[in-house]
Amino acid sequence: MMAGRVWAQEPIPDGYYTIGAFAQEKEGYLYSYDTDALRSVYGNAADYLHPLGKNGEYAYLYSISTTSSNMTNRAFYLSANADGSYTIQSCSGEAYSYLDVAGYDRHLVVHSARPGQRFYLRTEDDTSAWPEDHYIMQQFMKAALFDSLAARAHGMDALQVLTPMDEDKITPAIRIRRALGNARGALALYPSGDNPGQVTPLLSSTLRDCIEEAQTLADDKNTTPEQADDIILRLQQVTQAYEETAPTAVTPLTEGYYWLTSAYRAFELRQNKRKVIRTQEADGQLELRWNDASVNDGSTAFHLIPGQDCVIMQDYLGRWSGRQLFRYDTEGMFTIADAGAPDCLLTADGSWTGEKGLYGKPVEGPVTARTDGYLYPGYCASWILQRAYHQVTVSVTGWAVLSVSFPVEVPEGVEVYGVGEMNGVLYMMPFSHDVIPARTAVLLHAAKGAYTFWSTTQDAPAIENNVLVSNCEDRKDVEAGSMALLKVKNGEVGFQKSTSRQIAAGSAYIPYAEGQEEFRVLQEDETGINSLTPNLSPVGEGNTLGEGDSYNLAGQKVPETHKGVVIVNNKKVLKR
Repeated sequence: MMAGRVWAQEPIPDGYYTIGAFAQEKEGYLYSYDTDALRSVYGNAADYLHPLGKNGEYAYLYSISTTSSNMTNRAFYLSANADGSYTIQSCSGEAYSYLDVAGYDRHLVVHSARPGQRFYLRTEDDTSAWPEDHYIMQQFMKAALFDSLAARAHGMDALQVLTPMDEDKITPAIRIRRALGNARGALALYPSGDNPGQVTPLLSSTLRDCIEEAQTLADDKNTTPEQADDIILRLQQVTQAYEETAPTAVTPLTEGYYWLTSAYRAFELRQNKRKVIRTQEADGQLELRWNDASVNDGSTAFHLIPGQDCVIMQDYLGRWSGRQLFRYDTEGMFTIADAGAPDCLLTADGSWTGEKGLYGKPVEGPVTARTDGYLYPGYCASWILQRAYHQVTVSVTGWAVLSVSFPVEVPEGVEVYGVGEMNGVLYMMPFSHDVIPARTAVLLHAAKGAYTFWSTTQDAPAIENNVLVSNCEDRKDVEAGSMALLKVKNGEVGFQKSTSRQIAAGSAYIPYAEGQEEFRVLQEDETGINSLTPNLSPVGEGNTLGEGDSYNLAGQKVPETHKGVVIVNNKKVLKR
């Protein structure tokens, strides 16, 4: 009988409402909307045992005093869907905020960038096929409910009260912020950038400009209803145009080197970290595992080669290779499945919920293909593909080394050298190509600053006779005293013996052997070696170089504007 009474309830008219817990109604408390897990203990729209949402981001309502917050943080817009469910939109406008509740069924209030998306009930032991284009949800303990059946099942504390807002409370700011939520939702569905699954920033620029203008008006207490009407109309128009155009302009997945970054936002929001897949050897077997995002770490870069029916996915050494299906979802994200088992999604095992909050982290374990990858966003079954790059910071000395694990483009303003050796003397070998080949160590000369070397699939010739050793992964097992690292001493560039047992990914070294000089000066080029002796081999008539004049390492006089290593008064100096 109770169920019949529930379904016989009057439908909720579209409009602006406040939401409050029945138990707190007399105390003057209303719900505000948030996705911050720190506040989740004050609300009742989060399931602490099974917090299911899109990629670890959970919307919930928490109680606040009616006098403690601006009404824009407490207003919600309810609209009915054709199937009897409702879409609840926060009017905060600070983020895309569509909260869905299936009609009179007990479902968790969940944050989504897709307005009107339905959520369906599914228990943990349900192994039936995954319905296409649906987000599946489990039952919850306490959530924001709107029917008396829930109150009977869970007690009066579970009953929520909807109160239509008075017209004079619906300010221009509230109306603008609702339109802002729609606009930001469109940007979230189709984010801009240069990576697969994104659209060009130029395409989104008009919408972004309109959002910025609308935000200014929403923050201004003097904004008039007429100004609000104008900006809302323009927001709606540019949002609609973007939603119609963006799906056809999404950047496809093409061959390249990528980081496979977890779309589980909890890591970035709560732990200030980004997680990527890496290759790692365990018990003699190479497997996929978690890793904090780390630029220049070759173990986190994968070569993706799209084919007719699958994508070949390889690590940078070609040691690990798999045939995968990459499926574009929304919000610039992909799911990755085993090509031989399309229902097995690449996910991370582990604990994904903490005792005191919604966000946890995976325990140590492999990233594997699982058939239940859809069920738990904490398993991180969604991935963002980011074009890989190497990055190096050049100090005030003007010199640095870099090991690239994949082919990279040389940025403007950077000179690249290999290092050769002749008769025990090190010398620079200019590398004039626009691309540095994979698994190569180089010496860089540039002005002070940070430089980005973007990955490319272009071929590049190897650097012959290069004695620089590349190091593309972090190592802590180096034999002490076996490396000589780049160092600039008194203006001279060279390689200094190191006693360290570790070396960072992206760095490079020259092997050191006992009996060698601990600091080996690097000569400008091969031609200057034969003309050099320990006292710098004077040239010309007489036995000394001209006092105050500058000479290159071949003993040839050069102008004062000459850059690089020069000899002045029988001493080598670096001129920049």
